[in-house]
Amino acid sequence: MDVQTRTAREVKEEKERTMLDASRAAVELFIDHGSSSFTIRELAAHAGISERSFYRYFPRKEDVVRPFLAAGSERIAAEVAGRPVDEPLSTALVHAWSGSWAATHVEQLRALHGILRESEAFRAQWLQVITDSELLWSRVIAERLGIGPRSYRAALAGAVVAAAIRLSTQAYDDTGGDEDPTRMFATALELVGPSLFTPAESEAESEAES
Repeated sequence: MDVQTRTAREVKEEKERTMLDASRAAVELFIDHGSSSFTIRELAAHAGISERSFYRYFPRKEDVVRPFLAAGSERIAAEVAGRPVDEPLSTALVHAWSGSWAATHVEQLRALHGILRESEAFRAQWLQVITDSELLWSRVIAERLGIGPRSYRAALAGAVVAAAIRLSTQAYDDTGGDEDPTRMFATALELVGPSLFTPAESEAESEAES
């Protein structure tokens, strides 16, 4: 039974790696050419997989960007979770975001958002990833603050971080200015105020927020 379970897990992990590699290859192709106007055959060939596999992993062409975008959120959240426990949460969030792909590849970010705006279907993928990341952020933040992961405060904090990421990347793309996404992200968190990201000061407070 253990062998079967382990094998199933390995198959799942291999599939996820293949999907992410294909997604990354497609995103890089879109950015390099400033367009998503490629056929499924071209995308599959560029990613090194068959058309049949492409359709199995990505039922619609627009689905191909999703693993790349989702992996970005997961990497940032993991970075926050691994920051020193005595570091203020807002500091940990900004530090993790500053090392993200979006913050370190700003011109590619602008090009990618140009691609995502090409159609509602592409934009919907990005917005869905942002929405899905709220739960991920709620769990990470709850762990850092010592509150319940399903508490209202954790849910609100997760939604705020997800919104700050969306607005900072979108604003950078829309303005075409020099202010980088990291500064925009930090500013968004500052506007909310420090109390949302401050650990529970007492056991009673922690219980109330669980």
